[in-house]
Amino acid sequence: MTDRSTKERKLMALMISDLELNLEEAEMIEVEQEVRSLPDEELDRTLASRLDLPYPVDEQEMGRALSRIEVPELALKGEPGGDAGTTDASREPRAGEHRG
Repeated sequence: MTDRSTKERKLMALMISDLELNLEEAEMIEVEQEVRSLPDEELDRTLASRLDLPYPVDEQEMGRALSRIEVPELALKGEPGGDAGTTDASREPRAGEHRG
C-alpha cells in the first residue's frame, strides 16, 4: 500500500510536468498545501484519473503506476528519502566522538 505522502508528492510531480511549470519554492509550498488539504478519497480519485486508472483503484496497480513517476528535486525538499531532506552523514560525529 502506498503511503499518503508518496501519493501527494507524485500528484504534485504530475501537476508540475503536465502544466510544464517551473515553480519557485514559495509556489511549491502553496501547491503542496493544496494537495495535502485533499481528503484521502479525493487524492486517490485525482491520482487515478491522472494515471488513467479505474476508480476505485487497486492499491498494487496504483503503486506500480506511481513508481514510474519521477519527482522533481524541489518537490522532495524536506521529505524523508529526498535528496534535500537527507542528512550528510560525513558531517555527523562518529561513535565515541564529540563535536568540538
